[in-house]
Amino acid sequence: MLNLIGSEFDVANMVHSVLADCEHRRRAMPDDGFVRAIDENARKKLAASREAFEAAGGDAAHWQIVEEEVLRTALPQYVRIAERQNELERSHYEVWRNGDLAARLTFALGGLVIGGIIVAVPFIPIFIDAFAFVTAIAGWFYPELKKLFYDVRYTRELNAILKEASEFNTRRSLELLLTAPR
Repeated sequence: MLNLIGSEFDVANMVHSVLADCEHRRRAMPDDGFVRAIDENARKKLAASREAFEAAGGDAAHWQIVEEEVLRTALPQYVRIAERQNELERSHYEVWRNGDLAARLTFALGGLVIGGIIVAVPFIPIFIDAFAFVTAIAGWFYPELKKLFYDVRYTRELNAILKEASEFNTRRSLELLLTAPR
């Protein structure tokens, strides 16, 4: 059960390798068979890695744990967030009129109106009258801001999966050290 070959076949590195390969192919996969296509892609990547692992003389029990973690823990989490990200990307992040020129002008005008109201209301302490123009500029860039928000969230969720795999790897190494015969 101990991986004596090297860290490239640890659970965290294998999860990273498989998810990176799946992420590279995510946008090209069909919506109707997305889960099956991701699973098939992950299994191909694991099979290729397994050949290298066995050629290096790796322990079969360790590889079983790697496959279990990749296919039963990390991959279902990835599929859930990747499907949602695909839907957002295909709908242009659900921005009205896909953020075309008319939509941007409308967002900017709305930002200008809201900013003007905020400046005019006496109980909100804003001392710069140009604040309305800042909200107008934010309105113009609203489609990019929304895309940035969802992309950053997606990246954070991917990193959370990788962090969980790394923590599993650390816990597993500690368990092996603590349960080793003395």
